[in-house]
Amino acid sequence: MGGPLNDVPPETTGFVGRERELRAVRDALARSRLVTLTGPGGVGKSRIALRAAHETAERFPGGICLVELSGVRDDLLLADTIAETMGLRDSTASSPVGLIIRSLRDRGFLLILDTCEHLVPACGALVRTLLAGCPGLRVLITGRQPLGLARELVLDVPPLGVPPVSGAPDTQYSDAVELFAQRAAEAVPGFVLSDAVLPEVVLLCRRLDGIPLAIELAAAQLRSLPLERLVRRVDGLFWTLESTATEDVRHQTLRTTVGWSHELCAPLERLLWARLTVFVGGFDLAMAVEVCGDGRLDRTSVTACLAALVDKSIVHRVSDTRYDMLDTLREYGAVWLEAVEDLGPLLVRHRDCIARLAGRAAAAWMTDDQLIWVRRMDAERDNLRAALEFCYAMPGQERAGLALASVLWKTWLCRSRFTEGRYWLDRGLELVTEPGPERCEALWQSAYLQTNQGESPQSLALIGEALKIAERAGDTAAYARAQRTLGTAATFMGDVDRADRCLDEALEIMAGRDMRSDLVMLRVLRGFHKARSGGPAQALAECDEALLLLKDAPTEGWIRSWAGYVKALAYWFMDDGEHCAAELRACLAMFRRLEDPAGLANCFEMLGWLFARRRRYAEGAVLLGAASRYPEKVGVPRLGAPELESVHRELEDRTRQALGPRRFAEHHMRGMALTLDETVRLAHGEPPAP
Repeated sequence: MGGPLNDVPPETTGFVGRERELRAVRDALARSRLVTLTGPGGVGKSRIALRAAHETAERFPGGICLVELSGVRDDLLLADTIAETMGLRDSTASSPVGLIIRSLRDRGFLLILDTCEHLVPACGALVRTLLAGCPGLRVLITGRQPLGLARELVLDVPPLGVPPVSGAPDTQYSDAVELFAQRAAEAVPGFVLSDAVLPEVVLLCRRLDGIPLAIELAAAQLRSLPLERLVRRVDGLFWTLESTATEDVRHQTLRTTVGWSHELCAPLERLLWARLTVFVGGFDLAMAVEVCGDGRLDRTSVTACLAALVDKSIVHRVSDTRYDMLDTLREYGAVWLEAVEDLGPLLVRHRDCIARLAGRAAAAWMTDDQLIWVRRMDAERDNLRAALEFCYAMPGQERAGLALASVLWKTWLCRSRFTEGRYWLDRGLELVTEPGPERCEALWQSAYLQTNQGESPQSLALIGEALKIAERAGDTAAYARAQRTLGTAATFMGDVDRADRCLDEALEIMAGRDMRSDLVMLRVLRGFHKARSGGPAQALAECDEALLLLKDAPTEGWIRSWAGYVKALAYWFMDDGEHCAAELRACLAMFRRLEDPAGLANCFEMLGWLFARRRRYAEGAVLLGAASRYPEKVGVPRLGAPELESVHRELEDRTRQALGPRRFAEHHMRGMALTLDETVRLAHGEPPAP
């Protein structure tokens, strides 16, 4: 990760008013390192935070990142979600909190945590730790309540201003009225806020208490209702939706914001609205039909009702094929769902839908569709977490949850998300203690992720249990996969003889069975072992065998890129710089497409050595700087052999001596500051920018 990190989404609709609130946010960020925007759902906290981020960008040379937390249900995944949004990967065994601190320690950075009310204790503890460890960090929070930390500056966000009940005609224009006019024109092209319709718009905005979300929902209703009728119906519905004296403020606000819009929906539309709340982070039409459809809602009804909910702005399109729902609307639908039907069968259908998607992604692992499905699983991250959480929290569903976690192993591997993968696998292993195929598979999968995080000795107990279960069950395929994992652990531990025995035994089994993708991975791992243990020519042969098995998937990227890295490592040991550089640059392009930080870091490092060996010391220092930021700031392990540590030190020292300490430090720091694309261009031989 280099350069300013500006992960702030664009504003997709017009922004109205809020000059006073924005000025207050700017002033607060200048005075305090922790600012919290509070207010009820739908009042506009997130929009103000987003606009403030765009307006204050120049104050934060280290970057700005907005992290949406509404889909995070587990406190233990909070730091991991923030790190991932920032572009940091959990590839090492170190804490994601430490990863974030190392990344932000020296940066003037604004971190925006949006929708924190369901995670207040966890957010408070994390923010306290981050502020203590990052002197240049400022944090902007949105939620329905403060975090309760010392020196937290709390700003309450009010509704938009509405016109007074009695006043001159020129006082009838307000921010609430302007917002309705803008959204009405978007819903019904040609709508004009004339003097004739102004009184009705003013009445509507007053009735909706100036709450932006309620006003936007009302404007969307103009697609199907004339303004005069809409005002009458909303006014009448408010009398029927009057709250009770015992109802809490949050539910009163929900009624004002959403309740009337809910009443204007047809019965089947309300039912679909409620059922769609089971999705977290979005869905497509096929998912909606599979999960929400039944005897009451067939495919045709789901399709028609979804279109109607989009027209009413209850559901919004995220892309051409994907939909989502605002948190306040989801919350209202979820409350209604609990009142009208049993949630259990719906959650099971949601889990089954997500499991089928994960199964299709796993089947595409070593095919040309690999990247498509890896990105699809990225989009379903919150749904995956919700399905796993349901399984582990529901008695009788634990084994299904562990099976789902195992299916996701390939996705976590492709994305170097080793810590999250271990989290879900290990939770399942704690719950599913009886020997069986699900436990056996999860044991060696968790162990493999451990070896990739530099914890090979700790992985041996898990592998040993997996081998015992597989032997007792006569499951030779599972036994071979566990042996492959043991051979990988032995490779990282420098136990050459043990690695040879395990990897040879795994090869003997896999070569005689229909285990193509397992065999491809084994060939590359054998090549890695041979390259590290003095057999570079054998390493090249193993990788070529792996690529031959992939001849029907010419655009597969993950295993091809790692085979290229292993071949580069072999060429390095053969002192063949030309072929080493060619392999590194080829697999670097694939690692870039896959956004695999582990691969990128190790390629940058070896290319830095090549530049230094060729006496191109300036470029070498820059690439070494780029590579050095990854293990510390992005969280990926180095994969080279132990003897390469001395090579690294020797070439770094040679480069420092050739350039002089000051120039070396300048080039090294430049490498740490380059963006990823700039580093890739440099690695391909383009000169670094001044």
